[in-house]
Amino acid sequence: MSSVCLRPLFSLFILLTLCACSDNIQKETKAPVDKEDQRKLGFGSIAGEDFLTFGPGKKSRSGQMMAPTVNPYLWRASLDTINFMPLTSADAMGGVIVTDWYVTPQNQNERLKATVFIKDQVLRADALKVIVYKQTKLRDGSWANSNSDPAVATELENIILTKARQLRVNSLGDK
Repeated sequence: MSSVCLRPLFSLFILLTLCACSDNIQKETKAPVDKEDQRKLGFGSIAGEDFLTFGPGKKSRSGQMMAPTVNPYLWRASLDTINFMPLTSADAMGGVIVTDWYVTPQNQNERLKATVFIKDQVLRADALKVIVYKQTKLRDGSWANSNSDPAVATELENIILTKARQLRVNSLGDK
C-alpha cells in the first residue's frame, strides 16, 4: 500500500483518538467537601483513601475531595430505603441506583424492580424520581411485564425524602 492511501486512515485514527480523549477531561468546578461530613453520611473508601472509593465524592487532581453531583442525603436515604432489594448498580456521581428483580414474600408470582434518579444537589422533592417496574409469573414459569401501581413509586419517593430530611437534621445536630 502506498503512503498516499495510508494518510486518510492515519488522519482518521488521530481524529478518533482525540475525540475519545476529550470525554476524559474533567473540570474542577465543584466545591470541596469536608471528609468528616462524608464519613457521617457513610461515604468513603473500602481500602484507603485512593483505592475503590464509593459513594458521592471524588478527589480532584490536587487531592481535595470534590463535592458530589447529587444530594448526599438523598443518596444515603435512597440506599437505605431500597436495601431490601438486590442492587444491580449504583452510580453516585451520576445519581442513579438500579435494583435487580425482587420477589415479594407475600406474592411469589410477582416481582418488582426499581430505578432511583437523584437529579440535583439540593434536597427537594423534584430532585428525586423513582420508577418501579413489575412483572408477573405466567403459567409456564416465564415472567411478563405488567403495569405497576404508580402509588408504589410515589410512596418510595416519600419515604426517601423523609429519611433524607431526617439525615440532614441529624447532621446539623452533630455539629
